[in-house]
Amino acid sequence: MIEAVLVVLTKAHPGREAELDDWYSNIHIRDALRFRGSVTAQRFSRSPHQPMDIPPEYDWQYFALYDVFDPERFSREHWENALTSRMMVTTAIDDSVLEDYHYYPLAFRNNDPEIEHSGGVVFEQFNAAPGKDAELREWYADSYLPAAVRRPGVHSAALLAFRSHGQMIPTTPRYRYVGIYKVNSSDSWKGWKDAPEIAQSDLVERDDLQVTHWDKLTRKLTKDDVQHPTAQGLAAEEQARARMGDDVLTGGAEKLGSA
Repeated sequence: MIEAVLVVLTKAHPGREAELDDWYSNIHIRDALRFRGSVTAQRFSRSPHQPMDIPPEYDWQYFALYDVFDPERFSREHWENALTSRMMVTTAIDDSVLEDYHYYPLAFRNNDPEIEHSGGVVFEQFNAAPGKDAELREWYADSYLPAAVRRPGVHSAALLAFRSHGQMIPTTPRYRYVGIYKVNSSDSWKGWKDAPEIAQSDLVERDDLQVTHWDKLTRKLTKDDVQHPTAQGLAAEEQARARMGDDVLTGGAEKLGSA
């Protein structure tokens, strides 16, 4: 059973995108899935096609989703192992700001469980208008999400909310709510451009709304994939570790919640 989804936004230091990709896809995501509390993980990159203008300060390059069955345990494993041999972190990552928060499901729809998710994600980040949280949750779960999940190419949809329980870092995200739409068509993002109901709702802080489109970067990995790796997967991890060598961060654990 999935209790939460860990949403992670990252970026590389200029010119070091390939190093970050190599570390995250072949090392870090596998290290994390070896920790207790996790189930699956997948990475995405920011698409050149977006349903709305992105402000310059929103300069994240990569997006990751972790399905988590025990957020508190998963966070504790990170606290205890960060920057050790069990979870080395490349210097290619710009860790000046951490966007790394668990969100808890409020509503979920899947158009057809027999069809796999094979594409990217449309990601909504938003807050309720003052005093409108209860109304927003009801409208989103009962009206908006059921309509949005029927847009062309949408595989599944989820509304999730931030809560303080089990968080990895001791800060509060800018957005209390997120909508995660897994899509199987490269044109699915147009459904948000052509049907901007959320941007017009009085229940949402419209000036703070962010909707972004992310392309598939890696396939979804499961805990079983890393506990019982294929020869190809194991070789990719070993080669990535050799390329990274000792070019790893040795400080920064104080940003985690237990430090």
